[in-house]
Amino acid sequence: MLFRSPWDLIEKRLNAAAAADFVIAIYNPRSKKRDWQLPRAREIILTHRGPETPVGIVTAASRREEKIIVSTLSGMPVSEVGMQSTLIIGNSRTFIWDKRIITPRG
Repeated sequence: MLFRSPWDLIEKRLNAAAAADFVIAIYNPRSKKRDWQLPRAREIILTHRGPETPVGIVTAASRREEKIIVSTLSGMPVSEVGMQSTLIIGNSRTFIWDKRIITPRG
């Protein structure tokens, strides 16, 4: 059985997570049929986070064709994201250092 969360519930969860300043992980964020949801998710998160918030995109993790992109929320290359991707969206304390995304503890 395939389970899909209703989009209005996903929007509520994105708003809550972004407002609470959590680091957010999104897996399988975009497909050919669901190409509008990731830009909408970014709009929602941008209401709570700055445009320079770090974003990591990992596609095909642990596979030969693995690809890692470090970007910002406003500069996130949506076209590079697909069904094999996982996004990590930083919080207000997250920063990029030496091509890595770091969120300090505490």
